[in-house]
Amino acid sequence: MAGFAKVGVAVAVLGLALAFGTVAVVAQDKEAEIKTRRDTMKRQGKDFKAIQDYVKGAGDQAAAEAAITDLQSIAPKIVTLFPEGTGLDAFPGKTGAKPAIWKEWDKFKQIPVALQGYEVKLAAAIRSGDKAAIGAALADTGKNGCGACHSDYREKVS
Repeated sequence: MAGFAKVGVAVAVLGLALAFGTVAVVAQDKEAEIKTRRDTMKRQGKDFKAIQDYVKGAGDQAAAEAAITDLQSIAPKIVTLFPEGTGLDAFPGKTGAKPAIWKEWDKFKQIPVALQGYEVKLAAAIRSGDKAAIGAALADTGKNGCGACHSDYREKVS
C-alpha cells in the first residue's frame, strides 16, 4: 500500500508542476500578445507622423499614402489585439488596457469600425494632395477614431 501512496504523491506533484508550467506559459503568451499590441500601436503612431510630416512639408505624398495604407490594414485587426486577460489589472505597468474593454466589449468592438470610416476620409484627402483637408481629416481621425478608444479604454503607461 505504501507503494501506491508514493505513486499517488508523485502523480499529484507532477500534476501541480504541469499546472504551474501551464500558467507560466499562458502568462508568457499573454505578455507576447501585449507586446504585439503595443508594437502595433507604435506602428500606427509612426504612420500618423508620416502623414503629419507631409502636411507640414517635411515629408512627401508617397510616404503619406503608404502610411494611410498601413493604417487601413491595421484597423480591422485591432479588436484581435485585445484578448481577454491582457488588461492592466492582470499586467500592471505592461499595458494600459483598462478592464472596461472587456466589460463593454460590444461597445469597444465598434470603435475600430468607426475608425475605418475616418481613415477612408483621410485616405481620400491624402490622394487629393490638399494639405488643409489632410490636416483636418488627420485631426478628426485622431480625435474621433483613435481618441474614442484612448479616452475610455486606455490608461497611459509610463
